Parts: sequence; C-alpha cells; structure tokens
Amino acid sequence: MLFKFEYFNPSLGTITVSIAEYGLTFSRAAVEVMSKPDYIVLAFDKEKQVIGVIPTSESEPNKIEFISKLKNGYVRINNKDFIRFLMRYFQDSSEMFTGRAIRYFSYWDEDNKALIVDLKRPLDSNDDGGNETDE
Repeated sequence: MLFKFEYFNPSLGTITVSIAEYGLTFSRAAVEVMSKPDYIVLAFDKEKQVIGVIPTSESEPNKIEFISKLKNGYVRINNKDFIRFLMRYFQDSSEMFTGRAIRYFSYWDEDNKALIVDLKRPLDSNDDGGNETDE
C-alpha cells in the first residue's frame, strides 16, 4: 500500500488564517506553504464558502503586497474592504467578521495553486487567534 504522507513541521504549526474586521492574518505555516510570495490576490467562492489566496506577480492589477508585511513570521493584511466584500454573502456577518479574530483551518491546493481558507471550519470560534494577531 502506497501512502502520500504530508509531514508536520512542529516549528511552523497548523496552517491557519485569522479573520477579523481589519483584515486577514496568516500563520507562519500559511506563509511558508505559499512559498513567501511577494504579492497575492484574494478570491471567494460563495457556494463553497472558501477564500482563495493566490500568489501572483507584480504585473497582476489586483495584487496585494504580501511578504513585505512579514513580522515575527506572520503576515497581516489590513483590508477592511475585502471583509466588507465577504460580509455581503453571510446573513449574520456581525459575529463572523467583527470583534475578536477567528482562526480558520486552511490548506494548500496544488491544483489551483492557492491557499484555501475554509470559512465553514473555524479552528475555535471562541479563540482570539492567539499570537497570530499580536503586533
């Protein structure tokens, strides 16, 4: 029997993205799995309720600076407009996108070359995001 093991790196931890009213915070593992891109684009699949974070080039018109925001291993993207964009698709978005940051399980999708943030899978909705949102 052949297995396709994915190795856990304890120094990086779990691949998560925290979402709060100010924007997104990417864990060390999320930054690493995307290979520390200079720029990203943000996308949303409303049917599957997932955010796609896609590494891109400087020539992409919708690019967002990414790795230049690296601090203590984490990347924080302050983008209230993207949060407002997401809020359009959720009836009770006040709990989901305001107040304390909520961490979501995320994974690298090799087929789409994107980090997938599954909004149906909060790591712990009562968690403040731990060190990931500390400045």
